[in-house]
Amino acid sequence: MKKLLFLFLFLPLSLFSEVPPCPLSLPVIYDLTGAIDEGYFVVAVVTDQAEISEFSFDSETDYLTLLMDAQFYYTLCQDSAGHQQFLYMGPQEVGGAAAIQELKPLPSSLNQGFKVAGIGTLISMGAGIGTWIYFVATDTGDFVMVLVGLFVGAFVAASGIMLSALLGVLKGVQVSRNNQKEVARRKKSSDYGSSSSTFIVTSVDREIVPTQYLQKLAPSI
Repeated sequence: MKKLLFLFLFLPLSLFSEVPPCPLSLPVIYDLTGAIDEGYFVVAVVTDQAEISEFSFDSETDYLTLLMDAQFYYTLCQDSAGHQQFLYMGPQEVGGAAAIQELKPLPSSLNQGFKVAGIGTLISMGAGIGTWIYFVATDTGDFVMVLVGLFVGAFVAASGIMLSALLGVLKGVQVSRNNQKEVARRKKSSDYGSSSSTFIVTSVDREIVPTQYLQKLAPSI
């Protein structure tokens, strides 16, 4: 019983062990400010292998998040009236001279909040179970102490879970505010929109887009 108690007392410490990095590459965010016409939004992205890439586009900041690695991309943009605009994204020697800024993805406030709350919940549950086991290990045969330990452990776990939820909310709010400040800082930066990578973005005529990419972007054409 003492060995079991020893293991549970050190259970919360194991929650802080470093998790090995994910082998998958993170998405990359590109700033399309100045390249995409006002009122247009991204509707499709195709890679150099003529494969449709998953993406997300923030029309307020003109940030395009690409979720598939490729040598270059062709992008179809459209406005509310259905007018189309095509963009090339790739090495400068292939595309043109317009600049694109590669930006570090901002952390998700929701994910960061859930992470804090989740870790706190696990620690609270471990502390609650450890408290109950302590009462069981020190019990001299009186069943009342086991029940007392159960209630005390449940109280410790419940209190910790509620505190963890509160800390998670506060963490999410903090990350959200930091993200807003970072977006504002990037917009005020003197080199905002300047080239900081080997990738550029430039508008191209529909006739310039190779057929295999055009068919993927706009099958009706």
